[in-house]
Amino acid sequence: MANIEIDKEEILKGSKWIRLLFMVLYGFVINFVLTICIGLAVIQFLFYLFTSKPNAPIANFNTHLLEFFDDSLAFLLFQTEEKPFPFKGNENDEASSESEGEVIEGEVNPDISEETEEVKD
Repeated sequence: MANIEIDKEEILKGSKWIRLLFMVLYGFVINFVLTICIGLAVIQFLFYLFTSKPNAPIANFNTHLLEFFDDSLAFLLFQTEEKPFPFKGNENDEASSESEGEVIEGEVNPDISEETEEVKD
């Protein structure tokens, strides 16, 4: 039998135990979200049954649930170190703030522009 050396410092790292805490928390939350998803699926089917189209606000909410579910599973399965909502930043806010420049508002004072024309003459 091979001797395996155990490093106590590695086992006692606080970040690993905090991750375990988050993993347990997100495991319970995913279970709850899955129940909500099944209920929303039934409600969407009823909308589809009676109106022949799904409910748009519920479909929009489902998109957010799917994103949360995907992010949470990626965290639980060690595909990423980034924690899901509410710790994950909103990508839409970050992208819009980076792509937009600063807007400076101003107004033209007609009295000043007339005075500068007179000075030029």
